[in-house]
Amino acid sequence: MIGRIFLTFLLLLAAFPAPGCGPARDQGTVTLVMAGGSGAEEAFAQRQLAAFEQAHPGVRVVYQATPSSASERHTLFVTWLSSCSRDIDVLNLDVIWIPEFAAAGWLLPLDGRPETAALPLNDYLPAALASSRYRGRLYALPWFADAGLLYYRRDLYQAGGQPPPRTFRDLVAARDLQEKFRLPYGFLFQGQAYEGLVTVVLEWLWSNGGGIFDPDTPENREALAFLVDLIHRYQVAPLAVATFLEEDCRRAFEQGNALLMRNWPYAYALMNRPGSPVKGKFAVLPVVHGPRGSPVSCFGGGALGVSAYSRHPREALQLIRFLTRRDRLKARALALGMLPPLKSLYYDPELQAQFPYLKELAPVFLTARPRPISPLYSFIGDILRIHFSRALTRQETPAQALKRAEEEIARVLRRYRGAGGAP
Repeated sequence: MIGRIFLTFLLLLAAFPAPGCGPARDQGTVTLVMAGGSGAEEAFAQRQLAAFEQAHPGVRVVYQATPSSASERHTLFVTWLSSCSRDIDVLNLDVIWIPEFAAAGWLLPLDGRPETAALPLNDYLPAALASSRYRGRLYALPWFADAGLLYYRRDLYQAGGQPPPRTFRDLVAARDLQEKFRLPYGFLFQGQAYEGLVTVVLEWLWSNGGGIFDPDTPENREALAFLVDLIHRYQVAPLAVATFLEEDCRRAFEQGNALLMRNWPYAYALMNRPGSPVKGKFAVLPVVHGPRGSPVSCFGGGALGVSAYSRHPREALQLIRFLTRRDRLKARALALGMLPPLKSLYYDPELQAQFPYLKELAPVFLTARPRPISPLYSFIGDILRIHFSRALTRQETPAQALKRAEEEIARVLRRYRGAGGAP
């Protein structure tokens, strides 16, 4: 495992070399480099970058596609920024990286600059804006929003005479429909030992009145135990779910092999494409909740930040302001299914026509909760995913997993404070 990670790191270094630190100097022509996703995301970004270049003569933008894996992209960004690379100007950041990078001094603060004046701060989703701040300062502009949703086969629930699930307990009844319609899977979620599992479990904890910095509580133990029971006791979720990522879940659901799926909004547009076996047959709801709480989705998404080592910070700020204007956020949502971070767009008629769930589920995005906004989150997230995975695979009981996670998180926080930091 260590060897594979080290090899990946070396390959990333070879593919994306980063120069050392030094004073930034302009050399005439302004060329910006933007690092972001690949595939459809890259293709759409190229169109918006061409529009920026047309509106800003003399500025050229080079798009650098990066790995789709969040962990590999994080490694790559840390490599660039820790070496003070001046070769990257604008970065597409996962929301959980912003406090880490800001605390390290790698991101340019955006407050009080003319390029970011008149920002629609009151229109941003609360979690999107909170995730873009660190210690009261703004370090990135929200670019798209994510929140966990429950996808269900509306046609099968109607045919089976059952209402769709709203609570933990309602999921148990999915077993009857799964058998009735001979589906391989009942409920699918992201269960592999990575950040996706953390978001799923946090939704279960929060939706039962639990929390994260005190993992070992009755609310948390009850929620995690029920999730584990869906696999091992009720057999609504398959054992294989412990290996599933987002796309594994989506493909199985889209092929008509599952009754229920927890996933992000991006899957909606993909599964409603022409030729999809489930086109028009599914709908979405808030995530299920436990007896001690109400539905709370985990907030995800991305934001655009400017490297503190950029040769052209003014032009880089102009670029991220251009890309995060309302009309461009809307166009991106329509093209890619990546929902905007602006509240007002959730009531936009054109977006509602393409994503009918927006009107009903707008509160899901308004109340979605961010993961801890801390420069230590990468350590916290690693601890949680390890113990949550051990609970799912019954290497630890839910109580043991939560207790050990709590103890390890506390040790990380103590070490950080002991070194002069603050969470």
